Amino acid sequence: MPQKRLVSIPQWCERHFVEGSAPSDVTVRRALRDGKLPGMKVAGTWYVDEAEWLADGDELVRRVLSGAN
Repeated sequence: MPQKRLVSIPQWCERHFVEGSAPSDVTVRRALRDGKLPGMKVAGTWYVDEAEWLADGDELVRRVLSGAN
């Protein structure tokens, strides 16, 4: 399993969506809470697990992101 790479919701949206196309924070938090988006809540703040999201079930991508051989 790759190492977690937690990023805040605003950082994740900025990195992966063009301006004006990102989902709202409420939508992202709901997806995180429902398990539709990988991430976790730390000290009351939600974070997206960017490494897990990018891998999206692809074992090769997981291995590359984790640095595994």
